[in-house]
Amino acid sequence: MVLAVETINLTKEFNSFKAVDGLNLQVPEGSVFGFLGPNGSGKTTTIRMLLGITKPTSGEGKVLGLDIVKDSLNIRAKIGYMAEVPEMYGYMTGEELIRFCRGFYPSWEDGLVKKYSELFNLPLKNKISSLSKGMKSQLALIIALAPNPSLLILDEPTSGLDPIKRVQFLNIIMKEIVGTGKTVFFSSHLLSDVERVCDRVAFIKNGRLVKTDSMDKLKTQEKIIRAVFQKEPPPGFFEKPGIKKVQREGNGYLISVEDNFEEIFEACKKMPNFLIEVIDQNLEDLFVAYVGGDNDV
Repeated sequence: MVLAVETINLTKEFNSFKAVDGLNLQVPEGSVFGFLGPNGSGKTTTIRMLLGITKPTSGEGKVLGLDIVKDSLNIRAKIGYMAEVPEMYGYMTGEELIRFCRGFYPSWEDGLVKKYSELFNLPLKNKISSLSKGMKSQLALIIALAPNPSLLILDEPTSGLDPIKRVQFLNIIMKEIVGTGKTVFFSSHLLSDVERVCDRVAFIKNGRLVKTDSMDKLKTQEKIIRAVFQKEPPPGFFEKPGIKKVQREGNGYLISVEDNFEEIFEACKKMPNFLIEVIDQNLEDLFVAYVGGDNDV
């Protein structure tokens, strides 16, 4: 498996606080990778280290095979990046900013600028200071896409877009970026967006990687079985591989499964029971299960 992004024990400390703590991340080339966590979990700090904007305290990382510390300038020339809050020169027009940015990228394609600015109906002749938050986000996205990068890093890219523009943005990812074999590293709080476009996701909490898996596996294996047995299960029944958590619910049990679902479900059905049912989990449910709780920062 060729990796577009890889980190090994990547750590960033601010004074004595570990914003990112021993992160081991693998982003396959050609994937749309969702990077999910609550506020303060280390997502943006991780992205800033991948870009070479922030130096890690320890550990290492590679982006497109390049070292994030030694080759940060080459990395930034090869990728597209869209920040959560784009920083732009308000006195420039959109056209002037695009001309300014063009000089930093050897693979810049004016045709892509024209295509996406027309799609968004963006007034590029206007001063950036006069643009709405959504328009600034659209302009930042155009600048990220124009170099035709093999890796696109997006930090909360749809937060400033209205529902129609969000759909257009997601269609760009689905139809035009993924179809060409590019890699997208996508951090977002809008879990419905992530669930729609991502084929792999990682959950990060308090700077640590909690879970990473394919969307297909999460949808088929991460389920809850509600069971009311006619008699108590034998000792060790709930110790099967793949059972994440078991909770009492009245006379029954809620069995949280993260793997080997079919095997566990069949074992439950074989037990004399009054009720067996399956509760599917969407990405929001899984987000709360993996990174929710009282210890969030």
